[in-house]
Amino acid sequence: MRIEIQPVPGTEPGERRLVRPEPFGGTIAFRRPEMLVLVDHAWLQRAGHPASGGTAHQADELQPRAPFEAHLTLGHQCNAGCRGCYIDAGPRREPPLELDVWEQVIGKLAAMGVYRLALGGGESLPWEMLLSLAATARRYGMTPNLSTAGTNLTPAVAAALRVFERVHLSMDGTGADYMRARGHGGYEGALMSLRILRAYHPRVGANCVVSRLNADRLGPLFSLLRREGVGDIELLRFKPVGRGAAIFSEMDLTPRQAREFVPGVRRLARRERMRVRLDCSFAPMVCAAGYGPRLLARAGLAGCVGGSWIVSVDGRGMLAGCSFDTCDRGLTWRDLGRAGCMDHYLHWPLHAPEPCASCRWLAVCRGGCHVVARHQTGSFEAPDPGCPVVFEFNRRKGARGGGGR
Repeated sequence: MRIEIQPVPGTEPGERRLVRPEPFGGTIAFRRPEMLVLVDHAWLQRAGHPASGGTAHQADELQPRAPFEAHLTLGHQCNAGCRGCYIDAGPRREPPLELDVWEQVIGKLAAMGVYRLALGGGESLPWEMLLSLAATARRYGMTPNLSTAGTNLTPAVAAALRVFERVHLSMDGTGADYMRARGHGGYEGALMSLRILRAYHPRVGANCVVSRLNADRLGPLFSLLRREGVGDIELLRFKPVGRGAAIFSEMDLTPRQAREFVPGVRRLARRERMRVRLDCSFAPMVCAAGYGPRLLARAGLAGCVGGSWIVSVDGRGMLAGCSFDTCDRGLTWRDLGRAGCMDHYLHWPLHAPEPCASCRWLAVCRGGCHVVARHQTGSFEAPDPGCPVVFEFNRRKGARGGGGR
């Protein structure tokens, strides 16, 4: 069944605002600036919208009716050979799904009421395919965004990429830092791609995978981006999936880096006047920085929102709650919207183990990154060992003779 998404009264031409009914009230999607605002039932009634007819479970009070965003990994073919590639892309991987299959995927997501698409994948994907799918998303009223390393980018392609609301270029450092983080050269080419994008697209940002190797070296990257006129960066925690699984022990943040990450990023953001977005796996680090749960909830912070706020389909058509969750549960894109298929994500807070069960940030953090937890402990249900609170809990437990990290 298609979820009705209605224009908000008073919308100006060219400024699209849509409201979707939710169990907790509703979600308003703004196109520019691109953001989501969650409102309660009282707001909906004051704005003249019908009530959504449902209440959220107490443990999932911000559980939406459908994901806000879908991540589509369109292919696994790539010649770059990045040492930590989370999709294990390579030059001889199977070709991507046919264009018409991806169009069906986008159609199902639109019928569910998904607002945004994040497209990416191996750098061997033809630009024509990316542009066609972005146009399809626009026709459905969805907002497409692109993440790319910018391989083979030309001015003509960059101009055509304006069909995407935003384009983020992968930049894990500058100069030698880029080489250490990715395991190959390519910094000069990435910088050229960044400059081409800036010349032809009005909304360009950067993505940076943060690991032990570059967590203390983000300053030069922030400064470079500011000089190049880029004001937005998304920081993603290194994940133990794909080729990254084999090297996670040498790439995972140290306990010191985990504790100092949020204060350090805040200083850089203020100094360089950058807008910084952290992926959901950094939620434990934000909580451990001392901000109150109510403040974080009002700011929109959410920990593991796989299968809830986001959903993912990879280049083989496999469905997961998160683009980093490669555990095969036998779900495919045809299961999109099927009730119960994401319960392993949604119900985790209801049976959270210690120290999460008694943690005041449980409803916000939701146990941190369960992909990291599964790799480190063997269990998806375990708390994220990279959380500073969990690390200290395990350290004390080990000191008492009860084991530990």
